[in-house]
Amino acid sequence: MKAAEGFPSGLCAQHRAIEALLRQLDGVRTRGGTSDEEDLRLLAALRRLLLPHLAAEEEHLYPLARRYLPVGRALADAAGCTHASIRRLLDRADDCRLSVTGRRRATAVLLLVLRTHLRGEEEQLFPALRARARPDELRRCERRLREPRAGPPGATGPAGPAGPAVRGLPPGAGAITALRDRLTGHDNSGQHSP
Repeated sequence: MKAAEGFPSGLCAQHRAIEALLRQLDGVRTRGGTSDEEDLRLLAALRRLLLPHLAAEEEHLYPLARRYLPVGRALADAAGCTHASIRRLLDRADDCRLSVTGRRRATAVLLLVLRTHLRGEEEQLFPALRARARPDELRRCERRLREPRAGPPGATGPAGPAGPAVRGLPPGAGAITALRDRLTGHDNSGQHSP
């Protein structure tokens, strides 16, 4: 087996674990009901798994994309923005001040954005890195991704850049943000719309 073929097996395993939690959250949402204790438990489990995962990608995976991919800088910047959005959506879905309906709505948006992001990494980013990066760099990145992170549990790392749309991205890259804002009732300025 070539060194690049299995890259990044650690991240893909984490993606499978995240997707399993997303399916459980879907199950809670489709069953309905008035109690959201299971939602809160699953969101807490998602947070424990997701935040270190996002931080590890920002620390190890996206610098590799910056170095080896033609639009790597734009992809890494956009991923940083998406990661920041995912963190905000997770906070919103976990906000006990919201009604059960409001939190379920926020959870639905989180699931949509997160699934789209994971699919984009697996279908586009990972194959592009396998094709362009040196095998020794891929092995080094894989090893670093598997190392335990320093710092307090749940440390999230940098939130990523925030700001205007990133040039050089494929068409539709801002669609996730627009869809999220539309579903949550927020306009582009971050103000709640009636």
